[in-house]
Amino acid sequence: MKAASGENAADHEKRDLKLAIGDACFRFRAISVVPVILLIFFVFDPLHAGSFDPALNILGFLIALAGAMTRLVAVGFAKPFTSGRENFLKAENLNTSGLYAIVRNPLYVGNFLVYNGVLIAYASPAALVLFNAFFIANYYFIILSEENYLEKQFGEVYNEYRRAVPKVIPRPSLYRKYDRPFSWTRAIYKEKNTTCYWIFFFTVAMLIKQYRLNGGAIEYFWWLAAPVLGLFALNAILTATKKSDPA
Repeated sequence: MKAASGENAADHEKRDLKLAIGDACFRFRAISVVPVILLIFFVFDPLHAGSFDPALNILGFLIALAGAMTRLVAVGFAKPFTSGRENFLKAENLNTSGLYAIVRNPLYVGNFLVYNGVLIAYASPAALVLFNAFFIANYYFIILSEENYLEKQFGEVYNEYRRAVPKVIPRPSLYRKYDRPFSWTRAIYKEKNTTCYWIFFFTVAMLIKQYRLNGGAIEYFWWLAAPVLGLFALNAILTATKKSDPA
């Protein structure tokens, strides 16, 4: 009995440690990717598969755009007081319809597509491997922390949902329509920062890629930079005019 008790205590300590790591990862989830992406751009060179390979640029952009649209749809249909950008766990409702009916973490699936799209366009296999190792480890702990919170918050209702719906690999056959209308206001205000971030990273990836593949020359700089500056200006206007977060 003592041995069993000791094993249980050890298991509890391991779980508590994982949850503490998960809480920290969740708290910094919005910015933790920034130093990793910047490190990748600094350390890894893109493959020289032709001068500023347009096929990879387009493919990467479309994958990133698919991720951004996944997030936009998930947020626009989400129930009030969920899917927030706070640095602490908070949920007054449980999303279980639409995208949330086929995968429990559509926002993180969206993040995965966004950043992999950026790095596919950057054309560095080593960068993809490093980033995804970080991404999987980081979001393992984030999801663990969220699930622990949601289980305490919603009890058996959440456990039934967790048993029925996959964690990160969507199962389209489970889809059922949303139980609330889409809110453009919520989607735009909640996703404006994420939109700026991923387009900024994509642009930086394109500029660095072009610089390194073209021997230090950057063509069409303002064709890339101007839309980003305009997007950040629009974001600043939306932030200044926003009175409160839409529910």
